[in-house]
Amino acid sequence: DVLCSADDDEYRSLDRYFWAFFVLWPVLVPLAFLALLLWIRNDVRAQRVGPVALACRFLWRDYDPRFLFWEVVDLSRKLFLASLVLFIDSEHGSGKMLRLVVATVVSALYLAALALARPFKRSDDLHLACIANLLLTCWFVLGVTIQLCESTAYEDMCSTLVGLESARRASDLVVALAAAMLALSLLLVLFKTASAVSVPTIRLASTGRPPILELPRECHFHAFISHAWGTGQDQTHAIVRQMQLLLPGVKVWLDVDNLDDVGKLEESV
Repeated sequence: DVLCSADDDEYRSLDRYFWAFFVLWPVLVPLAFLALLLWIRNDVRAQRVGPVALACRFLWRDYDPRFLFWEVVDLSRKLFLASLVLFIDSEHGSGKMLRLVVATVVSALYLAALALARPFKRSDDLHLACIANLLLTCWFVLGVTIQLCESTAYEDMCSTLVGLESARRASDLVVALAAAMLALSLLLVLFKTASAVSVPTIRLASTGRPPILELPRECHFHAFISHAWGTGQDQTHAIVRQMQLLLPGVKVWLDVDNLDDVGKLEESV
């Protein structure tokens, strides 16, 4: 039975509520985030965090300053996959593959953009985002498989196109593959976590996390180590290696590592 009709007055009132909330969340919220980031972008890039930038730091603190607006891009992707994709063939789209195909393409393109742009400051955030989007893309592809097997366009479509006897077999295969991918992802996350815990590193007392070793564009090193050639070479070499162990990703200038010609020492300094 049809619960409501387009001619029903109650339905019309619900329709108005729908469009009001649609404008409020999928439209105004990304625009508000974009406006805030445009307002604070100069302060964040100059590392002068004021009250407004501090209040909305959840929008930018995880990203490289070059990709300050990535949160808006990610939010738009989520809104598209969670809601806007339903507007594709709104009457009969649930029984067709177009939505799944579009969602798969969007997820794959976003995964490629993540891998190429590397917008996160921390590598573990990047790895987690890539894993999540890879799983999402795989699940959309598996959804296409189920859709093919459930189709009745012609006889034995599941066996002919997919190679399975029935839609039930396809569903079982999808569940098994999804569980395997999820288990593999969890093992990878646990391995990364265990590796990070087992290796001693310097951490900030305020957050308990390693410091973010970002550099301005005009800088190439975090530290410069100088020494007397006659007596200090071994000691400075040991200091730099210890710093690199305790601060993964730190860039330290040391003559034996970064200088090809001793005559260019003064120029390098």
